[in-house]
Amino acid sequence: MTDDPRGFHVMMPRGWVRYMIDAEGKSALIAQTSARMRELLRPDLDAQARTMIESYWRTLTANRISAIYLPSDPDGGGVPLSIAVKQHAAAEGEAFADALPALAGGATIERFDTPIGVVLRWVKDSRGSGEFEGVLSRQIGYGFPLPAEGDRRGMVFLASIAHLADSDPQSLELLTETSDTIMETFRWR
Repeated sequence: MTDDPRGFHVMMPRGWVRYMIDAEGKSALIAQTSARMRELLRPDLDAQARTMIESYWRTLTANRISAIYLPSDPDGGGVPLSIAVKQHAAAEGEAFADALPALAGGATIERFDTPIGVVLRWVKDSRGSGEFEGVLSRQIGYGFPLPAEGDRRGMVFLASIAHLADSDPQSLELLTETSDTIMETFRWR
């Protein structure tokens, strides 16, 4: 690619929704969640969901996330997978790849040379604490440096999979594979 990219494209499965991390995106997610709780006749859960979304939005904003992709299953089946995206720039004089260990939280970063350029990937598993002690989380990070030689900028996608400690390991691997498959569709525009 000789010209600077003007953005990116990634194909999400049918039924997934992108929410920009702004007031409009937060309102849209709250409206969708509230509508679902009304369908279930659970105003108590509606209030809890609103509180959780408010807290989640503060975390996303603090981490400079620009958008999140979430499955929107009207039948309530739900997939415990979400994908957040952010622009990332290394410090002046530092390569994009060299700035990723801080985001990877100590996980090993793998490098793949692909037809679209370098792709950097890491996996980090963690356990919840307190009342969420039985909830585990897998974060899969994907770094896509801008294709210009020596550029310190790029895009980072963070896929999060929530699962219970006694969940079938095959389900976790299937969701990891789903995340990888989605990210294989990434292209610079």
